[in-house]
Amino acid sequence: MKNITDNKSKSQNLALARYAAVCFIQDAISQNFSLARAARMASQRQWNGKFYSPSTLQHWYHCWKKGNFPALQPQSRKDKGSCRAFSPADVQAILKARTQYPHLTVKTLIRHLLSQGILQAGTFSLPSVYRLLAAHNLDSHSIKLLPQNPQSGPTKAFECPLANQLWMADVSHGPTIRLPSGQTIRTRLIATLDDCSRLVPHAQYYPDETLCCFLDTFKQALAKRGIPDKLYTDNGKIFTSHHLKIVCANLNIKLIHAKPYAAWSKGKMERWFRTVQSDFEAQLLLQPVDSLQLLNQRFWQWLESQYHQRPHSALAGLCPAQRFAQCAQCLRTAPPDTDWEALFLCSAERRVRLDATFSLAAQLWEVPPHLRGQLILVKFDPFNWSTVQVWFHNQLVGQARRCDKHLNSKTYTDRDYERH
Repeated sequence: MKNITDNKSKSQNLALARYAAVCFIQDAISQNFSLARAARMASQRQWNGKFYSPSTLQHWYHCWKKGNFPALQPQSRKDKGSCRAFSPADVQAILKARTQYPHLTVKTLIRHLLSQGILQAGTFSLPSVYRLLAAHNLDSHSIKLLPQNPQSGPTKAFECPLANQLWMADVSHGPTIRLPSGQTIRTRLIATLDDCSRLVPHAQYYPDETLCCFLDTFKQALAKRGIPDKLYTDNGKIFTSHHLKIVCANLNIKLIHAKPYAAWSKGKMERWFRTVQSDFEAQLLLQPVDSLQLLNQRFWQWLESQYHQRPHSALAGLCPAQRFAQCAQCLRTAPPDTDWEALFLCSAERRVRLDATFSLAAQLWEVPPHLRGQLILVKFDPFNWSTVQVWFHNQLVGQARRCDKHLNSKTYTDRDYERH
């Protein structure tokens, strides 16, 4: 209703400006000036803040002579609301394709229709396509709001009845830490959340957002709270990696990814991040930290002593720790004969040098001499370098150890590789 009123007001103001110009021309004509001379004089003045050409002003004068003031009001185009750039068949084809493939960009959709010969290049512009889609509520913003959109995710509130039936995982920006050296670290908070109890199996701040960091968080969460039936994440690179799929498959965890534009399906996770920001991270303004280790220590203390023990409004007054204990029935663990922690080891291919060493994480590592020149697979925990496995032809051949050049300066035989 407001837009209609605004448009009407603009039309009336424009008509009044035209009428003022016509009155000026009429006065000039009454002083024996010709119409052309009067129009040129009027073109040197501003009407409603704009200059107009003599021909335009003469046109207004003739319109006023024929129809008085109503003739000076802007007239709507007769084809307003219609699409002149497209035929009815073109319009139908564009709308049908947009409905079938709402996740495609408009440019990609148009290129597809052009390649199929449905549309003809040079007969329309891209803005005309956007206007057509907007007129039918098929622009990008409208599609996100459509409840019938198959990409919009669940529209009903849900909650799992038992603990560890569903875990959510996500990443959020953390506080920036200034180290004593003057260097700054922009941290990332990687967290898991149990859907039933709102308990956080594990969460931790890291200096970056990588797959290794998430696997470290996930591994610690499993060690603390057992194995979930499902893991629900977004479509981030670290959550769609091949390595994570292998880990979940070996542990019989169903990996689920949220559909695009389904932000509300991860609302519990987002709400928990807001709680961390407004509570724990806000306290850092009063008591700053100067190291990542100290940040995590204080965070874990807040998590266990405050958040997990605080009554939650969505849990009927129970705190997350109580709800988890009540709803935890026969928590699933990995089979006793499965080395599940080995699944989380990161891997990297390396070519062994002729001196039986390779480089990893800016460190030099030694391997048995018979692997010289060979391409090996190294499996390691980037947060615990006590174990660096060396694999060759899909077989574990031993452990790599840090190269000690001073020790190697002494004379040893090849059989002395396992010396300590």
